[in-house]
Amino acid sequence: VRVLRSWISDQFLPVTRLDESMRTSAANLVGYLGYFAVVMMAVSSLGIGLERMAWIVSALSVGIGFGLQAVVQNFVSGVILVAERPIKVGDWVSLDGVEGNVRKISARATEIEMFDCSTMIVPNSEFITKKVRNVTMANPLGVVTLKFNMPLDVNADVVRDIMRTAMDTQPEVLDKPAPAVTLETFNEAVLTFSATCYVSSPRHVGRVRSELMFEMLSALRKRDIKMQAIPPPDDAASAP
Repeated sequence: VRVLRSWISDQFLPVTRLDESMRTSAANLVGYLGYFAVVMMAVSSLGIGLERMAWIVSALSVGIGFGLQAVVQNFVSGVILVAERPIKVGDWVSLDGVEGNVRKISARATEIEMFDCSTMIVPNSEFITKKVRNVTMANPLGVVTLKFNMPLDVNADVVRDIMRTAMDTQPEVLDKPAPAVTLETFNEAVLTFSATCYVSSPRHVGRVRSELMFEMLSALRKRDIKMQAIPPPDDAASAP
């Protein structure tokens, strides 16, 4: 089974049109089916009929119910993950505060590489029974959102042009969907501007947001436009 799985993974699947994650899932599924076939062939060679198999399965079910329930649950969950592919290798997922990239899906657990380069081992059943956020599953685009508070007497058109120019000149910002600058809200003290643009991957959002903020702040300072400070809440201002 190992030789067959290695040949399928290293020689057969790479020449197909399947992506890397799908090749990994297919190789794992072949391995599961191969081991199951080996077990069935071994049982058959021992001359154990269906009636005896029924007794053996009944006896095993009692043991599984007491001691191996979690193991079987994780194994079945791993098969479901490979077959349905709600997550796949390379996806950016978030589960109960654990966030990172799926590195490997094995029979019992899934390895998630965190952003600090550590690895978290998560049982497969967690991805079946709990809510999982898959950042890169349906839409690979990343959304960059910036908000600035400006004084009420600022020239809104100038601020909008500065923010729009910064996004238009950033090479990683996509043309479609087009970047947009909106006046989100205003009151007697501040104007709140919101800028939204899209990048090719959610993994680029943090870097592009930082670069855009540097460019926008530099352009605002060149025009001597100062941002509006948000006053603290009343309870915070009255604190000693």
